[in-house]
Amino acid sequence: MQPLINAAVSMFSTPLKTCGTVLSLIGMTLTVSSFQARSKKFFVILQTLGSTFFFISYFFLGGIFGAIINSYYLIRNFVFYKVDLGSSPKKAKTVCLCFCLGYLATFIIYTVAAGTALIPSLLNFLLVMASTAGTVGFLQSDPIKLRLWKYPDSICWLCYNVSCLSLGGILCEIFNLTSNTISLIRFRHKTDRTG
Repeated sequence: MQPLINAAVSMFSTPLKTCGTVLSLIGMTLTVSSFQARSKKFFVILQTLGSTFFFISYFFLGGIFGAIINSYYLIRNFVFYKVDLGSSPKKAKTVCLCFCLGYLATFIIYTVAAGTALIPSLLNFLLVMASTAGTVGFLQSDPIKLRLWKYPDSICWLCYNVSCLSLGGILCEIFNLTSNTISLIRFRHKTDRTG
């Protein structure tokens, strides 16, 4: 119990960390709210606003690579909203590949430029895997496959958020994992009843 108390105290131990924690909670609120959106446009707007607050919060929390990856999400949200990827599977795969290569290239450049140690490098690489899974998930039209791709995405982000004590990020990924699990159980029950 004491480590959890220490972590909670640390999240508000300085003005910068307090600001980062508050911004991450706003990002979490916007991101979670996006799942209640009735239109694709409103969904993308809320997701983009959530990513913006997470982007800023990671700078305050010392999660620079998390901020960089969230900047990709801002671009990815715009591209996936503006470009009709559903009509062209080849175009969708090309866009997906470009983003995934971008995540990897950014990781390599950042690791070399920052001279990052092994453990932070491994944590940063989790975000490359998370972003890749999340981007591939965007391309799935099957709701079950979409949610299955979200598991590695959320687990990797959860580990990173714990490492930099992003309260909003931790709560957001716990919500995502819980929500995906409930959705998959519902889909399975629905399939069992119709099958």
